[in-house]
Amino acid sequence: MTATIPRAAVVGGHDGRAEVEVEIAYDNGGTSTISLNEEACSAWLDSIEATSIDDLVGLPWSTVLPVLQRQGDVHARSRHP
Repeated sequence: MTATIPRAAVVGGHDGRAEVEVEIAYDNGGTSTISLNEEACSAWLDSIEATSIDDLVGLPWSTVLPVLQRQGDVHARSRHP
């Protein structure tokens, strides 16, 4: 099994720009949340041919990894300090 995405929402970023907050659910019941900036989210949506962030719900977390690897880790950050 793999981690999946149960929730994705547009939120305000620390710099005032919109970000997409993505919750990741693990098989053991644990969860974590990350935020993606607009460039990373747009690239992700394009790579999976999605039309909205609602299309991310239910996908395996691994679908975003190629986008992050291409763009570098500056485009994602944990929502937990």
